[in-house]
Amino acid sequence: MDKFVFKFIKILKKHTDYVIVSGYVAILLGRNRATDDIDIIIPKTDKEKFELFYNELLKEGFWCINTDELSEIYDILISKHSVRFAIKDVISPNIEIKFSRDDLDLEALKNKIKIQINDHILNTSILELQVAYKEEILKSNKDMEDAEHIRNVCRENLNTTLINEYKKRLRLR
Repeated sequence: MDKFVFKFIKILKKHTDYVIVSGYVAILLGRNRATDDIDIIIPKTDKEKFELFYNELLKEGFWCINTDELSEIYDILISKHSVRFAIKDVISPNIEIKFSRDDLDLEALKNKIKIQINDHILNTSILELQVAYKEEILKSNKDMEDAEHIRNVCRENLNTTLINEYKKRLRLR
């Protein structure tokens, strides 16, 4: 999974900023669980800039699971939905990309943290926002366990007041 993510991020970071969110963040912090998708938020960009990114993905052996038409992919992203990319002829694992949708997504991009794995650096959302989103919005067993894992592993560095502030903001979305 990590090699797949590193390959995708190497391409992505040439074209735009990004932040990894959701389950893969807990996995990066040592949680032992499977996932077949990695969720990534990128800033909203124009179609021409996105096309350069998309063409490089194709050149490097990726494909879009949703559709192979650039205009359709871009329309999906603009309509506040996500698209998935995987290695050609494979569905899993895949990367789920979405454009930033609101102030919390923009805040996640602005205040990202960097996690280094060997020679690779990955941008993730701040942990307080991860915990709040999993506990307040997603609420599945898997997500609650992810949040608990992050709370346990990072307990000395988490700002619980900030988690609660994010939860309030998420309720107002």
